[in-house]
Amino acid sequence: MDFALTEEQLELQAMVKAFVDKEVVPYTDEMDKANECRPEIFKIAGDMGLLNLIVPEEYGGPGLDSVTVAMIYEELGKGCAGVATSIAANALASYPVLIAGNEEQKKNWCDLLNEGKLAAFCLTEPNAGSDAGSVATKAQKVGNKYILNGSKVFITNGGIADTYLVYANVRKSGGIRGLTCFIVPKGTPGFSVGRKED
Repeated sequence: MDFALTEEQLELQAMVKAFVDKEVVPYTDEMDKANECRPEIFKIAGDMGLLNLIVPEEYGGPGLDSVTVAMIYEELGKGCAGVATSIAANALASYPVLIAGNEEQKKNWCDLLNEGKLAAFCLTEPNAGSDAGSVATKAQKVGNKYILNGSKVFITNGGIADTYLVYANVRKSGGIRGLTCFIVPKGTPGFSVGRKED
C-alpha cells in the first residue's frame, strides 16, 4: 500500500506551512508570554478553511479524509502546539454533533464552522477529570428546554469559543447512561467563563 501524500495533499501541506511560517512562528514567544493566541490567527485560519476541516461536503465543508486532516494538524503543530490544539478543538467538538445530532443541529453547527467560528468540547470537570461516568454537571428539563448546572475545567477554546458542546447528566443518579451533549451558544443566560489556566 502506498502511503505517500497525493499532489493535492502536498499542496494543502505547503499552504498550511506558509500560514504557519508567516502568521504563527514569528509570534510564538509573544503568545506564550501573553498566554493567548493572536485573534488574527483564527480569522486567517477561518478564511483559509482550517476551522471546518471535518465538515462534510453536504454541509458546505471540504469533507476531507482523516489522513489529510491529521497532516494539516501536524503541520500546524510544527509551528505551535497551542494554535494546533485550538484549531483541532473544532473537530473534537464537532464529532458528537455529526454522529448523533439531528439534521437541524448538524446544519447549524456546520454553518458556524464554515463561517470561521470556534467551538469548545466541554467534558472535563474539577472533581471528575475526564471520567465521563463521573460528570456532575446536571441537566434538568423545564418545559421544552434544559437548564444546565455545573462547572468545567481545562477546556480548550473555553474563553474564546463561539459555541460549546457541553456534557451534562440528565439522570438524577448520574452515571454514564444519563450523559447527554448540549449545544450551548456563547452568551446563553447563566453561562460564564472562569479564570484562565496557565
